Amino acid sequence: MTLGQKIIELRKKKGLTQEYLAEKLKISRQTLSNWENNITSPDIVQAKNIASFFEISLDDLTDNHIELKCKDQSNHLLNHLVGKECFISFDDEFIDATMNYNTQFKIIEIGSRFVKVQYQLKKETMIKLIDIDMILGFKVVLKENK
Repeated sequence: MTLGQKIIELRKKKGLTQEYLAEKLKISRQTLSNWENNITSPDIVQAKNIASFFEISLDDLTDNHIELKCKDQSNHLLNHLVGKECFISFDDEFIDATMNYNTQFKIIEIGSRFVKVQYQLKKETMIKLIDIDMILGFKVVLKENK
């Protein structure tokens, strides 16, 4: 699948017109048409904007071996963490005085941009949204059989 074909498929899956997508990407409709027809290609900044708009990675946008159909959130790998107790590794830029790598979280919900967690702070139950880009990894807490 060419880059142009991927852009068309992504646009059509969202039910968007060329005009609407071009406006959102701050380009002309003709530029978008040229990309979709593989006459020209977006530069790296434009490709990043496309990937960001459709909430996919640059790899997903440019790699010919990745199936776009896998982006359905119902089969998202992280959805298997919902309801589980975990420790979370955060990006160095993440700052929240009430959470760190020693905090045990219960995963409440996983969205495309945020993870909703529950945790204990002293005697209070806290519920927060964490930007998914600030999470490096999860360590699931296994319950021992008694």
